[in-house]
Amino acid sequence: MLSSRSSTFLSAVVLIPLLVLGVLAWLGTRAQVRAAWSAARDEAKLSGAVVANLINRELATSVEEVPLFPDPPVPGTGTEVDSDDLDELRRLRDDSDAGISPSGLPRRVLAAFRVFEMTQSDADRDRLLIVATQESPSILTPVVLEKTAASQELQQRWQQGEHARAVFHRHPELPAEGAWIFDQGEIWWLRKSDDGLSMIHPARIQQIIREAKRRLPTWAELRIPGVAKSGKGEVMERAALDFPGERVMEIVAVRPELFQAAAREQARWTMGLLGFAVLISAGGLWLIQRTMERERRLNAMKSDFVASVSHELRAPVASIRLMADTLKAGKIESQTVREFHELISREGARLSALIENVLDFARIEQGRKEWDFEPTDLVGLVDETVDLMVPLGEEKQVSLVFQKPAKALMAHVDSGAIRQVLVNLLDNAIKFSPQAGEVRVSLDQMDSEWRIAVADDGPGIAAADHARIFERFQRLGGELRRETQGTGIGLSLVKAIVEAHGGRVSLRSEPGRGSTFTLDVPREMFSKS
Repeated sequence: MLSSRSSTFLSAVVLIPLLVLGVLAWLGTRAQVRAAWSAARDEAKLSGAVVANLINRELATSVEEVPLFPDPPVPGTGTEVDSDDLDELRRLRDDSDAGISPSGLPRRVLAAFRVFEMTQSDADRDRLLIVATQESPSILTPVVLEKTAASQELQQRWQQGEHARAVFHRHPELPAEGAWIFDQGEIWWLRKSDDGLSMIHPARIQQIIREAKRRLPTWAELRIPGVAKSGKGEVMERAALDFPGERVMEIVAVRPELFQAAAREQARWTMGLLGFAVLISAGGLWLIQRTMERERRLNAMKSDFVASVSHELRAPVASIRLMADTLKAGKIESQTVREFHELISREGARLSALIENVLDFARIEQGRKEWDFEPTDLVGLVDETVDLMVPLGEEKQVSLVFQKPAKALMAHVDSGAIRQVLVNLLDNAIKFSPQAGEVRVSLDQMDSEWRIAVADDGPGIAAADHARIFERFQRLGGELRRETQGTGIGLSLVKAIVEAHGGRVSLRSEPGRGSTFTLDVPREMFSKS
C-alpha cells in the first residue's frame, strides 16, 4: 500500500512534467508569434518598396496644369471687338498679342466666339474651345463651354480646375515645391508656378491610394500622414515618397491576427490537449488517491473486524471452556449443572450465529452465496425469531413485542436468510436499548410491498451516519461502541440479504430518540403460495 508521501511523489511525477510541457508549449507559442511578426515585417518591407514606387510613379503622371486668370476681370487697353469681317476676326483670334478688352475679357476669345456665331462650323467651334480653355482662359470660358455644348469630359476638367483655383485662393501661401492641402474634407496637392497652377485632384489621389492598398498584405493598411488614414496598429515599414510635399508612407498592421492565426490556432490546440492531459491525469490521480484512501480505511476496518471477531470468539469459548472444566471436576451441585448446561447452550448458539454471520458475509462478498427460496409463513417466521431472542432480551432486561397482523401472510423467501436478518436487527436493538427498554417488531402488507420494522429505544444515530452504518466493518459511536459487542458486519449482511430479495433497508433515527430499521420487499418477490 502506498504511503501519503508516496502518493505525493506520484502526483509530482505525473503533474510536474505536464506543467513543464505546458510552459514549453507557451514559450514555443510566443516564439512562433515572434517569428510570425518577423515574417510579416519582411513582407511589409518588400511590399513597401513596391507600393512606394507605384505611388511615386502614379503621382508624377497625375499632375495637371490649371491656368490662373484675374477674377474679377481687370480692364485692358485693347479696343472692343465689333467687326463682322471673318478674315479680320480669325486673324485676331489667332493673335497671341491680341490683348484684353476694356471689359477685361480676352479679345481672342471674343473674336473666336464671334467667328463661331457667324459660321457655326465644327472647325471654328473646336478652335474656340482651345482658345477659351487653354490659350486665353477667363471667366468667359464657362459661357463658351455652355454655348458650344462642349463634351462632358471637357466640362468636368474645367470644373476641376475651377475647384483647384478656389482651393488655391483659400490657401495662397504655397511653398515653391508644392504642398499637400486639406480643404473641406478633401486632400489636394497644389503647386504655384509662373505659368499657372499644378494640381492633383482628390479623386485621383484616392484612386492611387486604393490601387496601392491592393498591393499590400491582407493584414495591412496604408497610412500617409496628412494624406491617407488607417486604423490603429503597429507600423511595420516606413518609406519616404519621392514626390514634392515631404510625405512618409507607412504600412500598418491593423489586423495582426491574420498572420498570427496559424500560431494562435496551434497554441490553442496544444494548450487544449495539455489541459485535457492535465485534467485526465488529475482525475486519475484523484481516483488513485480515493482508492488508496478507501483501501486504507478498509484495511483499518478489517483490522478492527479481526480484533472484534477475535474478542467475540474468545468470550464464548472462554466461558464454555471454564464451565466445561468445572463440570469435569464434578464439584458442583445439580442445580448449577443445569445452569451451566443452559449457559453452554446459549454461548454455543451465540458462537454458531457469529460464525454463520462471518461465513455468510464471506460467501456474499465472493458471490458464492446460494439462496433457498421457498413458501414461508412470514408471521410464524417472525414470531419464532422474536421468541428465540426473548432470553437475550430478558438477560438485558429488555422486552420484545411483536405486533402480529390479523391474518397469515405467505411469502416465497429464503427463510433462513430472513431469520438471520431479524436476528441481527433484534440483537442490535437489544444491545443498544436501555434497561427496561422495549423492542417493537411489526409486519405489514402495503400496496406493492411487504414491510418488516424493528424499533428500539436506544441512543439513536445521527443523520450523517445513516448511510455509513450499512457499510462493511463499520461500527459507529465512541463510548457506546466500546461498551457493546459486535463485529461490524451485521448490518452490511442485512442490507445484502434484503437486496438479494429485491428489497431495500432503511433507517429512521435521531440522537436520543431511538432507531427504526425498515425492510421493504416488493410483493412480486413475496408472493402468496
